[in-house]
Amino acid sequence: MPHDALLTANPGFRRALRFYQVTAYVTGILLLLLCVEMFLKYVFHLEVEAFGPFGFIALVQEDTTTALNLSLWVLIVHGWFYVVYLIASYVLWQQMRWPIVWLIAMAAGGIVPFLSFITEWFMSRRAKRDLVLREEQRLAEAGEDEKLRAFEASLSETEREQLDADVQQSLAEHQRRTK
Repeated sequence: MPHDALLTANPGFRRALRFYQVTAYVTGILLLLLCVEMFLKYVFHLEVEAFGPFGFIALVQEDTTTALNLSLWVLIVHGWFYVVYLIASYVLWQQMRWPIVWLIAMAAGGIVPFLSFITEWFMSRRAKRDLVLREEQRLAEAGEDEKLRAFEASLSETEREQLDADVQQSLAEHQRRTK
């Protein structure tokens, strides 16, 4: 089954992956804005003000904002959006049934600058690859089931009875050994 058809056939996965991708990029951008804000605040002692007396957006001395303090809003929005990013990471992780280490790696993406872009790229590729592998496994199992049905249909009544007796005997021996 082609890759795009797999994504269409699994809408829950598609939504989880898209939700994760969008939140990863938004969180990454907000984290970069947060780094710029921290640099301005702690190196130059400046804050970003919007709609104030110095224009639409202006840099003002620390703790002197009289209008909308964009520096503070970057902190708040990043913090809350990081929570949304964690939820998106959890939803994708749960859909894919990955080990916990992958959830931790995705969570770190919203903390380390630029890492959310890298983890989004790797996790998206991994999720799509895992989906293809799961579909191939499902198709292989379906083919195996079909072969078993064809084999059972080809058995005569006496062969079927002999096979059932052999299975019952093997089961009884196994139960005796495990007790």
